[in-house]
Amino acid sequence: MSNQPLQPLPPNPSSRFPVTPAVLRSIFTSSRTPHEERSISRVAFFRFTGFLLSCVCISFAAARGRGMKGSASLLGVV
Repeated sequence: MSNQPLQPLPPNPSSRFPVTPAVLRSIFTSSRTPHEERSISRVAFFRFTGFLLSCVCISFAAARGRGMKGSASLLGVV
């Protein structure tokens, strides 16, 4: 037995399939009907929009509590 560490085999470029976000999305969408996909996308959009609106509202409430008068000061412009 030799004391040399085992070297991994170099990957064969022709046997590797690139996994991109588009490929992953196509895998998941192929398991759903167009109606289900539309419904899931709509729910995700409204949840994301609600999250952003709640972040904005909390930021304005915190700025009001600190005595800042405008959104420019909230953003650190003034």
